[in-house]
Amino acid sequence: MKEFVLIYDVPREPTRIETKVWRDLNKMDAKMIQHSVWKHSDLSKLIEIAAFIKKFGGSATILEEKLIF
Repeated sequence: MKEFVLIYDVPREPTRIETKVWRDLNKMDAKMIQHSVWKHSDLSKLIEIAAFIKKFGGSATILEEKLIF
């Protein structure tokens, strides 16, 4: 199964944006790697969250995870 990694940065204000992103990622059982780095297999849901982040002035990147070693 492919896994994807969402890396994002949201503006500090308003904090409700970061709270919504965090709740949405937890609701879909995404795994937090670091504070703003999350992993999940559902690319379409990650794209929805990334679009929400960008809509409110944040930045978001989605990478495909690939094990090298």
